Amino acid sequence: MNRNQISTGQMISLMLMFEIGVAAVINLGFSAGRDAWMASLIGMIFGAVLFWFYTSISRHFPTLPLTAISRKLLGKYAGAAVGLMYVIYFMYIGSRNLREGSNLINIVLLNNTPLVVITTLMVCCVAYVTYLGFEVLARTAVLLMVFIFSIVLIINVLLFASGSVHVDYILPILADGIGPLWEAITTDTLIVPFGEMILFLMLLPYMRRPEKGGYIGVISIIIGGLLITQTMFLNVASLGLNIAKGSPFPVLSTISTIQISDFIQRVDILVVMTMIITNFYRVALYFTAVLIGASDIFNIPYRKLVIPVAFIFLIWSYSMARNYIFQIEFGVLAFYYVHPLFLFFFPSLLLVAAWIHKRRQRRSTTIA
Repeated sequence: MNRNQISTGQMISLMLMFEIGVAAVINLGFSAGRDAWMASLIGMIFGAVLFWFYTSISRHFPTLPLTAISRKLLGKYAGAAVGLMYVIYFMYIGSRNLREGSNLINIVLLNNTPLVVITTLMVCCVAYVTYLGFEVLARTAVLLMVFIFSIVLIINVLLFASGSVHVDYILPILADGIGPLWEAITTDTLIVPFGEMILFLMLLPYMRRPEKGGYIGVISIIIGGLLITQTMFLNVASLGLNIAKGSPFPVLSTISTIQISDFIQRVDILVVMTMIITNFYRVALYFTAVLIGASDIFNIPYRKLVIPVAFIFLIWSYSMARNYIFQIEFGVLAFYYVHPLFLFFFPSLLLVAAWIHKRRQRRSTTIA
């Protein structure tokens, strides 16, 4: 995979696709009740700080992916073990996103099509695009972001024009105190999608200026965080808390409230297209990160890994959960037991190791 191919604009587009994709297919922050939008907003602020923390690791080795950095700092065997665990972690999240996207298509569009057929077609598309190269994925992201922002603007105008938005639905603010809000931030909106941005430590070395990754990430988190916040705000303000919380796809339920003089209605298809596109990019980015990591650890050309990785994604995604509800419940366990290890513990370990590595280099330079 060629390095120095991805521009700043392309990387920001990829990051925005990654962030927006998760808000479209799962419920975020509803443990905070009506204050879910506030949980997203504060999670965005903490997420920007967290990403800056992540890139403080990569700034020591801007041309190396996370798997190579771990070997550099922790040694050949311990570093390879940590890197391999990250590859498996990215594979799990990517397979989960693949399942969520397949469920969306199955529930909304293709009710009578077997889930395995939808999942197979999706993973084949992802495998084909990633086989063509990371730069192809990045170039198309820029074009599709224009389409997605246009759809977001149109939907916002239609929601307000149709009178679907009721601001009183989000009142009173902090009615249950700060406890539920803090719980939603620490166990939900900080981790997804902002904590998951650690994925980009695998991708930043392919930028033309990888040392700018921290600034680019913070900018994209602010833009994406504001979009997610306004989406959650509109979900509750249009549907009310109980309906928004109980809907498997609250964004679609919100859009279904749009009706202007029996002329403009049923604009769901625009949102479904957006949801499918952004979910596809999330899966493709995780797929790419797995290819880069496995190629780095096992020293195998990444194109030779495309078919085996696609097969693993397919099997893992299809066998992950019996149904959509069970999948969501299983994902809750990951918030408590899986994510903290990879989003907080290992990065902290690597940062301490990087600090020790830097001190040793200074000492050796002084002695020399």
